[in-house]
Amino acid sequence: MTAPLFVRALRGETVERFPVWMMRQAGRYLPGYRAVRARTPFLDLCRSGTLSAEVSMEPVERFDVDAAIVFADILLTAEAMGAPVVFDDAGPHLPRTIRSAADAEGLHEADLAHVRGTLEAVTLLRRTLPASKAVIGFSAAPFTLTCYLVEGGTSREFNAVRRFLHTDPVGFRAVVSRCARALVPYLDAQRAAGADALMLFDTWAGILAPKDYREVVVPAVQEVLAGLGASRPPTIYFPGLGAGGHLEAAASTGAEALSVDWRTDLASAYARVGARVRLQGNFDPAALYATPDEIGRRVRAMLDEVPPGRPHLGNLGHGILPDVPPEHAGAFVAAVQAYRPRRPS
Repeated sequence: MTAPLFVRALRGETVERFPVWMMRQAGRYLPGYRAVRARTPFLDLCRSGTLSAEVSMEPVERFDVDAAIVFADILLTAEAMGAPVVFDDAGPHLPRTIRSAADAEGLHEADLAHVRGTLEAVTLLRRTLPASKAVIGFSAAPFTLTCYLVEGGTSREFNAVRRFLHTDPVGFRAVVSRCARALVPYLDAQRAAGADALMLFDTWAGILAPKDYREVVVPAVQEVLAGLGASRPPTIYFPGLGAGGHLEAAASTGAEALSVDWRTDLASAYARVGARVRLQGNFDPAALYATPDEIGRRVRAMLDEVPPGRPHLGNLGHGILPDVPPEHAGAFVAAVQAYRPRRPS
């Protein structure tokens, strides 16, 4: 059986067109998602395989994207590791923070009972979608998961993370490694449930200096991929917002593709990583506020930067914004799918 277009491009095969999906494509900008959320608390949605699959399917049915990413939250894993998470109007926060290696002793390998809904959703998606569409499983990358555990939520400066890193580098790396080991069974269970590809989100890794990125982040991602073994699905790694300076290091993780944000010049990124990895991205999510015609023009300009003969994964540079008109998201998808890759001369 021929693999989905998305998977073939991710593997580096020559493809007839670039596949496309959107980060956070099953989210607040869609009416179906809002209808479900109007009657369902967020955590209940994440824990229901049926509802998670329902909202994950909406962008596939509406826009004909080439892949469905399972609807979940990256902090479900923290809870499964023994770190309680509270979701409220201010966002997620973790009441019990990890500020030392000793604090992390209570963390354990992800308990799959806590993420059963996500695994059920992956299975439902794979059963429901045609073989031409891919199913993407995902998790936070180890460093970003550590950031949430240490800060107790999100942050502008991540001072607690940086303080811990620089006052106890050995202890900090031990926590990151513990997170890496905990993620392996969760990601492997998504593979077993039917995920055709995996994605690791290292959203906050861009806060690090190059040396710390190489010494802390890269080994942790390598540890996850090694733990998944030779049978793992092809994997996309998002090296972080503003992490364009870390591309060469990120390309050494062993992931098949890197997802780059809109602040990274795509032509330059290809020149820097060569043929080692594929690239995904990197349309500015705010550009979806432009007219559909302008969106199409910008998409073509972005894809013209892909070197001839290289497969590319069309996507945004980060998650779609919650007030983007759905028809503008549709214009983005249609423009990527209408584009024809340049062939080597």
